[in-house]
Amino acid sequence: MKKARMILDRHKEMKTEKQPWLNLYQLLGEYIMTRKQHFTSNVNPGEMQNDKIFDDTAPNAVHLMAASLIGALWPNGPKTFQISMPFGLEREVGDTEECKQYYQFVTKRMAEFMDNPKAGLVTSLEEYMLDQGAFGISGIGTFEQDDPEVPVIYKAVDAKNVTIDEGPNGFVDTVYIEKEFTLRQAVVEYGYDALSKARQEAYEKGDFKCKVKVLHAIQPRIERDPFGFGNADMPYASIHIDVENEKILRESGYTEMPVNVTRFWKAMGEKYGRSPGMNALPSILEANAIREATILAVEKNLDPPLIVLDDGSLGGGTINTSAGAINVFSVSGRLGSMGAKPVEPMLIVGELQSSYARLTELMEIIKNHFFQDRLMDLNNETRMTLGEANIRNNLRGQTLNTIYTRQITELFVPMIERTFNILLRKGFLGVIKGSVEEMMLLDEGIIPIYIPDAIADRMLKGQEVYKITFVSPAIRIMQTEELTGIQQTLQTAVEVAGVKPEILDNIDMDYIIKRVAELTGAPRETIVSAEVVQKFRKARAEQQQAMMEAEAQRQGSETARNMGQAVQHVSQAQGGQKGAA
Repeated sequence: MKKARMILDRHKEMKTEKQPWLNLYQLLGEYIMTRKQHFTSNVNPGEMQNDKIFDDTAPNAVHLMAASLIGALWPNGPKTFQISMPFGLEREVGDTEECKQYYQFVTKRMAEFMDNPKAGLVTSLEEYMLDQGAFGISGIGTFEQDDPEVPVIYKAVDAKNVTIDEGPNGFVDTVYIEKEFTLRQAVVEYGYDALSKARQEAYEKGDFKCKVKVLHAIQPRIERDPFGFGNADMPYASIHIDVENEKILRESGYTEMPVNVTRFWKAMGEKYGRSPGMNALPSILEANAIREATILAVEKNLDPPLIVLDDGSLGGGTINTSAGAINVFSVSGRLGSMGAKPVEPMLIVGELQSSYARLTELMEIIKNHFFQDRLMDLNNETRMTLGEANIRNNLRGQTLNTIYTRQITELFVPMIERTFNILLRKGFLGVIKGSVEEMMLLDEGIIPIYIPDAIADRMLKGQEVYKITFVSPAIRIMQTEELTGIQQTLQTAVEVAGVKPEILDNIDMDYIIKRVAELTGAPRETIVSAEVVQKFRKARAEQQQAMMEAEAQRQGSETARNMGQAVQHVSQAQGGQKGAA
């Protein structure tokens, strides 16, 4: 009870710190992320939530931005990254075929589980990126579960239900997530025995639909035994609390931070993020105001207010202005010396072109706040050469480098690392020879995949055992300069080699071909390991040596034959001379 109270008190403090953001989030929800408007008010299911929208440029722009960023950072799903040998291991054992095959197996195995529709990664990424554009803060949780087909699942964390705190390094290390269950769902999730007595009594009475508010607290576990075993000594604590009854429903732990929260941008001294939607908000509000005014103006032009002269009377004092209507007037007095009409429009709205021009300008500004000018530049009005187009694309991409880098660093890398660790612990990425996991698999009649000894040794020492290489348009844009530099260097070397062939001795062709394959996103299978290359070269050298020896033998035998023939001719010649004498 004391631990639960301490966590709830801290949660209250964190919510107080978040409170100033809620009005801003509510406004962003009303005009951008229309299905998330529940920050300062409650929304009933099925209730219309876009009735304040007159211009839908912003909702469309945030969806296009989210789709474009996912397409740039994660275009082929889990096939967007590759697991490969770290520099330290390659320096120790070299680029062996055994290690190469193992890392290829790991990459495919991870992609298989992450790409499973039941894992929920695709839908979580969509929700995550939409919240990044609108609110500037969101995250994805990577959670382990006891299902051999779906051992890892992914869940999006949004700005509404999460409160955060930072560690000394400025990264998010504490995440509190608010959840709401029905009583039946709480029993399924946590078990009947974990509930408080009040909840158990309600369940016995059949009150299955009563709501249970649960706080899931994930935070560093300061007081722990670093050499201990079990959930209670893991670096990160995971505690589920029944908020109303202050009852801990479940307590466990994580080896690494399971929820990665990213801030799109971040101001100094703030914990919560800033978003493109916040920057675009003034233009969004103005566009909505102009759009609303324009709608009213067009409506007045189409159906203007009327003037009815006092000396014209109608039946019942009502004018029917519908199409094809007939109104009968009884004019009892004079209509005036100027021949005034008994009914005429009171006013006509002035020109609307300036409003349309400003609205068009605002729509373009809003789209550019969400990077459509750089993420989705489909303008084909200007004719360009291929070189000009490449330069333009490179410049556009380079302006997005910081955005790409933050997303990769704060979300994708830790998400992949945690997925690797979960699958490794469960034995899906191979086992160490002589381990308990190997014996269990052999007892079940399963031939295990073995982790190479060099990699297993580094695992046991807690050293780095892999590196993550991304294969995506975003990475290719970020690495364009390096690729261009390599190409220009090779071109220059080839040109100079025509005059000075030994200049090619400066070029490490083995490194260049591997690096170019990485920069262009070629599959790992394209390049064989250094071990295989050495075998090929050794076999080729032996073959060339054998050919040279054969050629030498052929030439030697031919020389001997020629010499024998020469001796024979000399002997014959000498014999002939003697006979003649």
